[in-house]
Amino acid sequence: MNVITIRLLFLFAFLPFCELMSQNSYTEVQYEIRVDTSIYYGTSVNYAGNPVDLFLDIYKPVGDDNRFRPLVVLSFGGAWIAGDKRNSDVLSVAPWFAARGYAVAAIDYRLGFHPSTGSGSNWVTCPAVTEESNCVYPADSNEVIRAIYRGMQDLKGAIRFLKARSAEDSTCINNVFIAGVSAGGFNTIAAGFLDTESEKPAAAYELPDAAGPPNTLNYCHNYFNENNAAISRSRPDLGSIEGDIALNGYTAEVKGVVNFIGGMISDYFALESGPSPLFYTHHQTSDLIVTCNRSPILSSLSYTCLDPFGFLGCNHIWNMPRASGSCDILNILEQNNYPINYMDVISQTGGPNCLQDPPGHSIVSPQTRVQEISQFFSQTIMQNEEDGCELTTLNPEVFSELKIYPNPAKGIINISIKASDSPITVELLEISGRLVQSYQLPSGINHELNISEVNAGLYFLKLSQPNLSSVVKSIVIKP
Repeated sequence: MNVITIRLLFLFAFLPFCELMSQNSYTEVQYEIRVDTSIYYGTSVNYAGNPVDLFLDIYKPVGDDNRFRPLVVLSFGGAWIAGDKRNSDVLSVAPWFAARGYAVAAIDYRLGFHPSTGSGSNWVTCPAVTEESNCVYPADSNEVIRAIYRGMQDLKGAIRFLKARSAEDSTCINNVFIAGVSAGGFNTIAAGFLDTESEKPAAAYELPDAAGPPNTLNYCHNYFNENNAAISRSRPDLGSIEGDIALNGYTAEVKGVVNFIGGMISDYFALESGPSPLFYTHHQTSDLIVTCNRSPILSSLSYTCLDPFGFLGCNHIWNMPRASGSCDILNILEQNNYPINYMDVISQTGGPNCLQDPPGHSIVSPQTRVQEISQFFSQTIMQNEEDGCELTTLNPEVFSELKIYPNPAKGIINISIKASDSPITVELLEISGRLVQSYQLPSGINHELNISEVNAGLYFLKLSQPNLSSVVKSIVIKP
C-alpha cells in the first residue's frame, strides 16, 4: 500500500486524513533531488577472468514523504567499452524521473570484450576515432553478445539488491522499472524479456578461446583491468541468465522496460513466461550507430561516414552482431501480435546523416521523453500501489506466520510471529521515516505493543533481525 493511499476499508473512518494524502501520479515535476553515490552492489568476473566491483548511485526526491516510490534502474551507453553511471546520457534523464517522485538507481556494469586480433582504425590518421574508441573492434560477434549478457546479469543483480533495501530507499518492490541508453538499452531489453533459461543465447555458453596475441589492440585490456592483471583468453560458460549478484530470494522481475536508442540481438519477446512488462522504445531514423531497422551494430556508421574507401585508414567495423533497433522491434511486435503493451516514439529525422554529432544517436528532448514515460507508466504504478507495496526482505522461516492486528489499532497492537532464536526489533515509524517508538520482542510468539501515547495517523511497523531480514507493514492508529 502506498503511503499516500488508504485502503477502501478505512476510507470513511479516516476521510479527513485521506484528503491530506492526495495520490501522486508521478507525472509532474514536484521535487528537488539528492544523490546517494557509489553504493556497492556486487562483484563479478569480467571477460578477461578478473573480478570487478560494481557500484550504483541513487537519485531521490527531496521533501517527499512517500515510503513507496516507484524505482527506475538505469544503464548508461558506451558500446560496452566506455562510460559509467554518471554519463551525460544518465544525467539527461535520471533527475527528471526523481523530480517526479521516482527513485532512480544509475548502475555501473561490466565493460570490455576481447578485441580484434587485426588492427582497428589508424587513430593517428583517421579523424573519427581515438585510441580508446578503437577497442570497439571485437574479436568476433560472440564477444559483443557476451558483453550484453554480462550487462544483463549485472542489471538483474542490481534489481534484486535494490529490492532487498527497499525500506531504506522508500521504494515499492512491486513498482520496479528499468531503462537503458544505447548499449545500456541492449542490456535493459534483455533483462526485461529474457526470463527463462531456455532463452540463454548460444554465445553465452562455453566457447573456444578468443584469438590473440599478438594483437595490435592489446592496449585495450588496460581500460578494463587493473595494471599488470592477467588476461585470460578462455571463454567459459557465463552461467544463469540471473547472474550471481544478490541472490537474496527476490526476483529480477520488473513492471516496465525503457529503451533509448538501443536494441536487441534476436526476438526476446517470443518466450515470455508470465505477464510482460510495459515497453517503451525511442529512436531516430537517422541513427547510424544502432540503426532503427536491422543491421550490424556500428556498420552503417563505419561504411557510410568513416572513410568509405579507406583512404584515411578508417577500417570498417565488420564483425559486430546484427541487431534490431526500435523500428524493427516495432515490426516484430506488430507482425507477431505479441500481448505486450508498448509505446514507440520514432523521431523522423531522415536517413543517414554523417554531419550529426553523434550521427542520429542521441535522445531527442530527454525531458519530453521522461514525461511520456511517466504518463505511460502511471496507471500501472497506481494499480500496483493499491494491490500492495509492503516491503519485505524475505525470510520465510521467521516472517511467514506474521500477523499484526487489529488494523486500524487503538491502544494496543498485537503481533503474532513464529518463534525465533534471533532477537527481533520492532520500530514504529512515521511516514517520513522518523522513529516514534522501538521495541525488543522477548522469546515467544504472541506480543502486545503499547501505543496509547502515539498520535493517530498512518505509520509503518518495521520488524528486523540483525544481518538477516526485515519486513515493513503499514498500520493505521485510531484516535
